[in-house]
Formats: sequence, structure tokens, C-alpha cells
Amino acid sequence: QAAATILSANITKMKSRLAPRSWRNAVWFINQDVEPQLYTLHVAVKNVAGSENVGGFASPPVTYVPPGTQGNEYGLLMGRPVIPVEYCATLGTAGDIVLADLSQYLGIDKDSVDAQVSIHVRFLYDEQTFRFILRFNGQPLWSSAVTPYKGSNTVSPFVALATRA
Repeated sequence: QAAATILSANITKMKSRLAPRSWRNAVWFINQDVEPQLYTLHVAVKNVAGSENVGGFASPPVTYVPPGTQGNEYGLLMGRPVIPVEYCATLGTAGDIVLADLSQYLGIDKDSVDAQVSIHVRFLYDEQTFRFILRFNGQPLWSSAVTPYKGSNTVSPFVALATRA
């Protein structure tokens, strides 16, 4: 596979590595550089001789529905929302596409918001300053990927696409 590309096989393999019970809550997170590649996903048709049919494409199992189509706020990939975020890596590197079930992520906050006001910091300008502190942490509920009882590939509620070179 060429560097900085995404193939239908990448997407279907990611879905196959997602824990089966997580599909209902799964969301695709992508770097915005990835979106143009999603429009080009297709599966080439093979003719009887086994060579690729130049003019035809099969009805792809991986289809990208752009945002705004069918009244969706986000795009859809395999029926699940695609949300561009700046935290994903750039196109072609590990983590440029992440398939995640956020219901399997535990968030914890400590105490409540600590709010404080000071009139002393900007006293000369007759201004007040505000400070808010919120302590928050989180981690996945699963400590690692698991191998199903009857299966050979590990599954997890969080799957990231590896680097392609």
C-alpha cells in the first residue's frame, strides 16, 4: 500500500478488530487530512480472467456518506459517524483514523470546580481576574485487547489505523 493512502481493506480490518458489542456505540475519529481519501474508497471488480476491470467498480462494502447528506451533521462510514478532530495524527501515520466506543472509557473528576477571584492582579487597571480549576482524569475500562474464545485476532473497543508506508 502506498504511503498516506487509505484503502477499503484498512477500514474493514479496523471494524473486524472492534469488540462486537462496541459497534452500536462506535464513532470514527479522523484527522481532517484524511477526509479526501474517504471519498475515493472503492473495491475494484475482477473480471473472469482475474484481472482488474478498468471501467467498473463493485458496490463497495465501505461507503462514505459526506456531512449534510441525509440530514446528518457528520459524515458516515459504514453507518457510524465520522468526526474530524485535531487530536488524530496526520494522514499516513498511526492514529490518523480511530474507531472508538467511548462508553468503554471511564472519566473521573475530583471534587467540584474550584473558582477564585482576585482584584489584586490587575489593580492598576481596575480589573478582576478569575481562575477555575477542574481536576479530571480518565482511562479505558479495558486494560488491553482480548482474544475471543473462538477467534484468533484480538478485539478492543478502541482501534487505531497503523502507519502505512
